[in-house]
Amino acid sequence: MKYCLNITIFILCQLVYANQQSSFLSVSSGIRNETVISLDSQTHIDYGLSYPITYEINIPLESASLRSYLKFQENQDWSLMEEKTENDFFNGIDVVRFDYEEGIAYVSVGFSDDSDSIFIKITDDNNDTVDTYYLGMSKYYDNRDAVVTSTADDWAGWVNEKFVQTCQIFRSYNLWLSCAIVTNVGDPNTWVDIQTQIDLGYIEPVSHSRSHPYVPYADLEGEVLGSKQDLIDNLIMPEHNRYGEHEYVYAWVAPYGEYDVGIDSMVSMGKYLVSRMYYGNDHHFSSWDQELFKYDPIGVSTEAGPLWLGTTDTIYLNNTFNDVLASGGVYHVMCHPNVIEWDQDYPWAHLEHISNRKNVWYAGFGHLYAYHFLQSTYPEIILNTDKSDNINLDVFNLCSNYPNPFNPATTISYNIPKSSYIKIDIYNPMGGMVRHLYSGQRDQGYHSIMWNSKDNYGKPVSAGLYFYSIRSDNHILSGKMLLVK
Repeated sequence: MKYCLNITIFILCQLVYANQQSSFLSVSSGIRNETVISLDSQTHIDYGLSYPITYEINIPLESASLRSYLKFQENQDWSLMEEKTENDFFNGIDVVRFDYEEGIAYVSVGFSDDSDSIFIKITDDNNDTVDTYYLGMSKYYDNRDAVVTSTADDWAGWVNEKFVQTCQIFRSYNLWLSCAIVTNVGDPNTWVDIQTQIDLGYIEPVSHSRSHPYVPYADLEGEVLGSKQDLIDNLIMPEHNRYGEHEYVYAWVAPYGEYDVGIDSMVSMGKYLVSRMYYGNDHHFSSWDQELFKYDPIGVSTEAGPLWLGTTDTIYLNNTFNDVLASGGVYHVMCHPNVIEWDQDYPWAHLEHISNRKNVWYAGFGHLYAYHFLQSTYPEIILNTDKSDNINLDVFNLCSNYPNPFNPATTISYNIPKSSYIKIDIYNPMGGMVRHLYSGQRDQGYHSIMWNSKDNYGKPVSAGLYFYSIRSDNHILSGKMLLVK
């Protein structure tokens, strides 16, 4: 029962921590025409968050030849960011893409070892800083249409050669493969091969226990926490799993897909972000559990290969991907390298079908949730902007949402003259509630919240007119907005 007591203490500490972090991300926009994004230092240490997040920044319409500059400390020199266009293939790098027609700069950048802040400015071809302001985070990296992520189960000495082959093949298609490692690997040379594949790129290590046990685990702490420490002790993590001397394993893959409350709590204690289960037809992000401070367990879209969940039907595999792409979801294909048949046509045909698309984000499974972490844990961030100088801060005020019309996200800003309990909701034209955005006590001042055009069930809403309202103790204000697709 020792681990139960430890888990109880840990969860209580997490609740205190979560309550203290009412907003651990702040954005200052408009000051000197710079955008400054700052992260709580403890959150930075706990999770690293070096994977680039795409920040949407408004730029003047009909502008051209803009440049984006980046630094991580106030006293650093500005560095010119690499620029890409929609015709380029790229993933997971610090980069800017300008959409002049929509008036948005998509600036993708991760937090660095230098500080807890990111400074961004945009200039014209005369090197004059242009007037910009922060809009929000893109749902997916570079505002892509959908996601592809892949996991492979059971890397240990007895299947090492097949894993190396599978890693090489996925890499040849520019596909990330998050490899679930059973850390009692057997032959120590297996660690050398795993490190080699990590160093070659496109490979993310995730935990799959020490001994691949059935539930209940004889050594719960060793299987969950110990396996993570084994990975950190035996491997040099890829770039996006590091922050200074800290290294991170973001995902836990449940052996046999078996799970219980004790495992879930221990996964939370280990600061994993998410657990991957062994069932299909999951094409989305899982929900955030504020009490355990992690995402709920999630399945996969499908498995390629002749095992329990798997299929060798290329038409089924390709059509499943097509459906997820059309719906703007997360396509998660898993495999067991021990049984996948590279002498057959189906795995090659499917990887060819899903890979190298410029409108799709390709990411490791853990990196996917590291990106999503800041978006979903606290939908409201502290947004400071000199645009608020035009607002009377002594009165209750609701600003027009921006952008409007919008697709897929818009930001609603408001001012509270004194600390108040507020409630923010989205309604359809018939008066039916579509999405409850926020309710709770807010401090005096200027705030902002984003709506991602999803309803209370996490499903995208249809295009059309919507109304938003904000209620306080003595006031009700509302506005209207248009979602276009």
